[in-house]
Amino acid sequence: MKIVHISMADFNGAGLCAYRICKAQRALGLDSRMVVLRKKHNDGFITEYGGMKYFLHSVLHKTKKLFYIHDDLNACRALAKKHNAVYTLPVSPIDLTSLKVIREADIIHLHWVGGFLDYRTFFDYFKDKPIVCTLHDQNLLYGLANIEQQRLADNPLERKYYNMKLEQLKKVKRLGVVFLSNMIYDLFGKHEMIDLARKRIIYNLVEHEEYQPRPKSEARKRLGLSEDEKVFAFCACNIHDPLKGLSVLSEALLCIDASYKILAIGKNRSKMVWPNVMEVGRISDQEAMSWVLSAADYFCMPSFKENFAQAPIEAMACGLPVIAFPCSGTSELITPVNGIRCDDFTVDALEKGIRKALQTEYDAAAIREDVIARFSPKKIATDYLDFYNELLEIE
Repeated sequence: MKIVHISMADFNGAGLCAYRICKAQRALGLDSRMVVLRKKHNDGFITEYGGMKYFLHSVLHKTKKLFYIHDDLNACRALAKKHNAVYTLPVSPIDLTSLKVIREADIIHLHWVGGFLDYRTFFDYFKDKPIVCTLHDQNLLYGLANIEQQRLADNPLERKYYNMKLEQLKKVKRLGVVFLSNMIYDLFGKHEMIDLARKRIIYNLVEHEEYQPRPKSEARKRLGLSEDEKVFAFCACNIHDPLKGLSVLSEALLCIDASYKILAIGKNRSKMVWPNVMEVGRISDQEAMSWVLSAADYFCMPSFKENFAQAPIEAMACGLPVIAFPCSGTSELITPVNGIRCDDFTVDALEKGIRKALQTEYDAAAIREDVIARFSPKKIATDYLDFYNELLEIE
């Protein structure tokens, strides 16, 4: 079976998840490959394609903007700036239908493809192939938006591209959609954009051989932390993103004990500072991440919006209990053995959850064993293979 994963990149969020799925499938002996616009990993199974054309296309539209020439891309960018949101068009100057690796694939697996994949040509050309879409967000379901809260239902540009997406997706005879959690399936499983698709819930995987517990004393020594400090890890691509909840976590911990410290992993794209936060910056190396996570006593995810976050299962692979807001994926992830799922999205609820965790004894080895059993690369790759075979059997 030949599989090709298409993603904007092989890193960050959806791109990294796609890369990990591809690697896990190759470990099963499958011919799994990737096509990306931007490549970070050096693996030979990844094809980087369309970068120069994408760059020139972007320059052209910026030039049009200087001369006040209206076009949809500039209008989309203006909306993103106005609403402080991420909006993308389902059109692209890049012709992915010409790539041999995609043409020869038995299964085409789409991840985050906004601005990279051209809906006008792609789905018409590959309408007879099985196409799987993993919903890392809800971009597939809307014209421009990535998440429901940022959808501009009455905007003419949103309506234009929603209708175009709907028309193109209806052409696909064997469409499969993967949801990352039960909550997302319950919310969007009957959406008209995918009403004819086969559907499956498959979780993100954790590379447990890379994410392993490290000696806590050495981990803390590396970060200049003392043995007796109470430390909570937090991770976000942008730690200042209000949807990720670092300010809520900071406030909740200050209500409990001002000496408690937060290890914040990720970029701070603002000048915001928190009195109990120690910023460690962005970490892309898995071993380095394991050392930082191992320095903490707990991992906190006070996130207001997730599909099925990667960071908590990485923390669990390092033996950390997780304290999380009740966002999507946490009902499947959090158990009495491995952490606390808060009952609301408030400072009070988070404080209550932290206090409960502080009073609970956790077994780090049991936490790790549980996350490996449920989210190992082999388990998730096998789940995807089973779904692929279901689509291939459709006449």
